[in-house]
Amino acid sequence: MTTTIGSGTRPGLGLLASNGFGMFMLGTALALGAAFGAQSLSRAIAKLRDGNTISVKGSAAVDVRADHATWRAVVQSRGGTREEAFLRLAEAMERVQRSVAGAGFTAEETTVSAIDTVELQKRDDKGNATNAVEGYTLRQSLLVESTKVDAVASIARRITDLIRDGVPVDAENPEYTITSIEERKMQLLDQATRNAMDRAKTLALGSGSSVGELRKASQGVIQVLARGAVDGGDWGQYDTSTIEKTMRAVVSLEYAVD
Repeated sequence: MTTTIGSGTRPGLGLLASNGFGMFMLGTALALGAAFGAQSLSRAIAKLRDGNTISVKGSAAVDVRADHATWRAVVQSRGGTREEAFLRLAEAMERVQRSVAGAGFTAEETTVSAIDTVELQKRDDKGNATNAVEGYTLRQSLLVESTKVDAVASIARRITDLIRDGVPVDAENPEYTITSIEERKMQLLDQATRNAMDRAKTLALGSGSSVGELRKASQGVIQVLARGAVDGGDWGQYDTSTIEKTMRAVVSLEYAVD
């Protein structure tokens, strides 16, 4: 029996060609898929490394002593006439100046202000001011500025003796400041930065990593607190009421972790 095969390819040849091309395309797809997969994985690892950071805060504190003080005493007098009020003011101010000089302050360390004069108007039966002058109030202040902070503290306490003697003087609280505060701030920031770096190294070491480059840095608050203050809060403060103080500084750093 004779079988006749028409024109065209032999049986199985088309299927073989088709399977070969399919295998080629499958291999190409797998290769491309592997390449794209490797590229995506590489990008993912890169992103992971880029985001692998550690944020720390560093702090530093130092005890300091104020080296400058200011203190103001205000004398006020009243009289039926301007001359009467002035004589009373002059007498009271002279006693205050004697007390200040006796505490060891020089003329260069004291400043006397000009006299402030206020006319006192008479009131009518309804309490309204009239044009008639009832008297005068005179006011004058004496300012002490000195590096002798202990002497300023002493005179501020002793001024109460004059008040007990009837001298019309009001004394403000002294203000104690640090003249080298900017220099001390730089020293504190340096110490706080080193503290933050040490903390970052400790945390990284505990996780089997190492600290890389610095990514971000920001300065936190710098506080000048009374010595022994427990908590200064999260805002900048400058205590001027005490001689003995503590300066504190905080910084925030962000490092890459390798």
